[in-house]
Amino acid sequence: MARVFLTGATGYLGGDALHRLSASKGPKLSVSCLVRDATKAQDVAKAYPSVRIVQGDLDDTHLIETEARNSDIVIHLAATAHLASSKAIAKGLAEGDRESVGHWLQISGATLLATKEIAEGRFGFKDDKVYDDVKDIQKVHSIIKNNTQRAVDLLVVSQDPLKVKTALLVGPHIYGTGRGPTNTRSIQAPEYARATLKLKEGFRLGEGENSWSTIHVQDLSDLTASLVDAAAEEKSGLWNEDGIYFPENGDMEFGELGARIAAEAHKQGLIPKSSVKKVIDAKEADSLSGHASILWGTNAVIKSSRAGSLLEWKPYHPSLRDEIPAIVRREAKTQRAKSEL
Repeated sequence: MARVFLTGATGYLGGDALHRLSASKGPKLSVSCLVRDATKAQDVAKAYPSVRIVQGDLDDTHLIETEARNSDIVIHLAATAHLASSKAIAKGLAEGDRESVGHWLQISGATLLATKEIAEGRFGFKDDKVYDDVKDIQKVHSIIKNNTQRAVDLLVVSQDPLKVKTALLVGPHIYGTGRGPTNTRSIQAPEYARATLKLKEGFRLGEGENSWSTIHVQDLSDLTASLVDAAAEEKSGLWNEDGIYFPENGDMEFGELGARIAAEAHKQGLIPKSSVKKVIDAKEADSLSGHASILWGTNAVIKSSRAGSLLEWKPYHPSLRDEIPAIVRREAKTQRAKSEL
C-alpha cells in the first residue's frame, strides 16, 4: 500500500484531489493530510474517516520533512511558491528509508509563462505564443531556470531522479466547483463574475485580447490521480526533467470571458445591460480583486501533449464556456447571502 502525504486538503485544488484519490480504483493508498486549522481538520476527518490528519502548517518544516520521509508519494497542492516547505519535502524524500525512490507531485502556475508581460506591466494584449509540454520542454526549462521567482519549480525539476522522482503540474485557468470538504471555489472566473455584479456592468481589462488555457478542476484531479497511480506502480519516463505537465482543455480570451459573464448576468436579471463598454486598467483591476491585473491581464496558452501520450489522460468535464451560467448564479447567491447578514 502506497503511503501518500498531501498538503492543501482544505483548499480548492487539494480538496478536490483528495476527493478523487478517495474514490480511486487504482493501487491502494494510505493517505495523510497536513491541516492547519483544527475546525477544518474535523471537516476533513468527517468527510474522509480513513485519512490521517497531520496538524500543522507549511512553516512546520521539521514536521513536513518527517512526513515526507515516511511517505512514498508527496502531493504538494497547498502552495506554488513556499520554498521552505518544498525544501523540507525534497530532503525528507531523498533521505527516507524506503525500498523504492520516493515521488513528489508539485502544483505550479501558468504565470511562469507570463514573466515578461508582468515585468513590463503589459496587460490585456494579445500574444500568439503557445507552449507545448513536449515540443517546448527545453524552452520551459529555460524559463524556469532564468526566473528567480520560480525557485520551487526549479527545485522540483532539478531533483536527482535516483533519489526523488518529481512531476510539476502547471495549472492554467482552473474552473469548476471543487468536491473538497471546505473551499470549493476557484479564483479567476468567479472573481471576474463577482466584480461584474459589484460594478453592475460588464468590463474588460485593457484590450481584453489576452488568453489563458483552461482546465476543469476535476480533470486536473484526474491527472493527479493518474500520476499517483504511476508513482505507486513505479512507472518510468514520466518524471523530473520529463515530468512537466500542462493540463488544458482549450483556451479563452479574457475579453470573451467578460462578455459572456456580462451576457449571462443580464440574462439572469442581475445587471441592467449585457453590453461591455467599461474598460479598466491594471490598478483598477487590482482594486477589484487581488493580483487581478496578472490573473485577468496576461497570456498563458499551453498545450497538453505529455499526459495524453504517456498516461492516456484526456479532459472530459464541461468547458469554461459551459460553466459560466453556474459561476454567475453561484456568485449572485453568495452576494445575496452576504447582503442579508
